[in-house]
Formats: sequence, C-alpha cells, structure tokens
Amino acid sequence: MGDAVLGGPTTGGYAQYTLLPARAAVRKPPEVSWTDAAVLPIAAATGYGAVRRLALPPGATLLVTGVGGGVGVAAAQVAAGLGLTVVGSAAEDKRAFVEELGVRFVASGPGLAARIPGPVDGVLDLVGGAVLHESAALLADRTKLVSGADRDAVAALGGAPVGPVRDPAILGAVVELVRTGALDPKVTRVIPFERAPQAVRAVEGGHGRGKTVLEMPG
Repeated sequence: MGDAVLGGPTTGGYAQYTLLPARAAVRKPPEVSWTDAAVLPIAAATGYGAVRRLALPPGATLLVTGVGGGVGVAAAQVAAGLGLTVVGSAAEDKRAFVEELGVRFVASGPGLAARIPGPVDGVLDLVGGAVLHESAALLADRTKLVSGADRDAVAALGGAPVGPVRDPAILGAVVELVRTGALDPKVTRVIPFERAPQAVRAVEGGHGRGKTVLEMPG
C-alpha cells in the first residue's frame, strides 16, 4: 500500500483524479520525476514498442519521420541505445533539438527521400501522407515499415500500424531506461491545468518539441 505508480488510464482525458487498473500500473522509482512519469505511458512506450517491433540489428539505419515529437524523441533514443544509426526528419526550426538526441537531421517537406543520406533499413513513420509513401519507397523490405500516423496506408504499402502501447512490461522497461538516464522523455513545457485548452491547441498544431505536461493545482 502507498506505492507510487504510473500508467495509462483507460478513460483518457485530463483530471486531478482517475482510476488506473492495477494490471496497467508499474511502480515509479524515486529517480523518475512525476513530470517525466506523466509522459511515459503513451508516447515513450509507443516509441519503444515501435523500435522493438522493427527488430533491426545493431548497425542498421532507422529513419524516423516526425522525430521531434514525443514518440519520435523516445524512439530515437531507444534505437540509438540498441546500436542503430538514426536519421530523423523534422521542421528546420527543430534541427538543434533533434541533433542533441544524436540523430542525423533531415529537413521535412516535399522531396524528403532525396535528402536521406544513404540507404535505410527500417522506417518509423509519424507523419503519414506523402511522407509515408516516400519513406516506404526507400525500403527493400516493407516489413520494416511501421506507421503511427496512417493505419490503412501503411498496411496497403506492406508495413504495419503501431499505436498506443498498454503493455506493463514495455512500460516497465521504459521506466527503467529513464531511471538509469538512458532515456530522457524531453518534457519541454509544463503548463498549468487551467490553460489546458491552449496547451492542446499548441500540441495539435504540430510545432512542439518533445512533450508538454499539464500541471495540476495544489
């Protein structure tokens, strides 16, 4: 009793109190802040799960489109920790942020494929649309294509969709990476709960870096 835990509630939304199924919870180590813990169950766990699903060998090159967001930030660090070379696309104004992750930056936009430095062995798409199609064309093996942005299109291209992960084993692994300092979820903004509508609009605008956290009163 009294253990600090974290996990993803089944109902979603924002609230000071919620119900969390015991089977979905993992213990929060004291080394992991509550601010970081808040962003691990969805974004970081999804990024971790996507990289593990691709199962690329050390030395392989992974392209992450939309790498500057919460899922991409986690995926890039997990991939690097597994010995992969990570190439990531994002808006030009995120270049410094992305390069700090040890990622080889490529500017997003039309003609992305032509800017990729060399062959890639796997793709984690977080953008969809034309970017997904361009990225798929870079792969010799489409089973190494996953997308968190367009389920139908990625399936038609021979890849697989990835979505929110609710596996406590994966969440526990992510928490351990944060505890040891191997993963930084990159919380770049902490916004008071009363400003939740503005925070959501900013995130949905697609210009954020890393993760935004709502801070509850009291």
